[in-house]
Amino acid sequence: MKTTAAFRSLLSALALMLALYATAAVTSRTGQITGTVLDAGTKESIPQAHVVLLRARDNAYVATATTAPDGSFRFKNLPFGQYKLRTTILGYQEPQSTLNVNALQPRLNLGKVQLEPVNVPAEDAPVATANSLGATALIMH
Repeated sequence: MKTTAAFRSLLSALALMLALYATAAVTSRTGQITGTVLDAGTKESIPQAHVVLLRARDNAYVATATTAPDGSFRFKNLPFGQYKLRTTILGYQEPQSTLNVNALQPRLNLGKVQLEPVNVPAEDAPVATANSLGATALIMH
């Protein structure tokens, strides 16, 4: 009788540990991507840049982050998978990279994402003007 009760207790403990392990495995199938957006020339941070995350297999929208004053951004609670990261801000080229978030790399820190300024010839540069009411217009040549 004592052996049967001890065996049942052991089985119950194993079942509980298995359930806890399965729960941990399910909840830990997410990751995050972080980084800091900088001007490639000046190495200064670029605040208010839009960082867009797309699913790699079909370019479906996943999330958007806006960089903080120090240029940092973060995507949290991302399901494991392959993503494309696009960074956009007026006056800079739009780099794109493909990233994998998985069990081996659940937290990707991209470090410094450096954006190259777009060189616009002076004669093609837009001109901003304001009228007497304070409205601003952007004129393209």
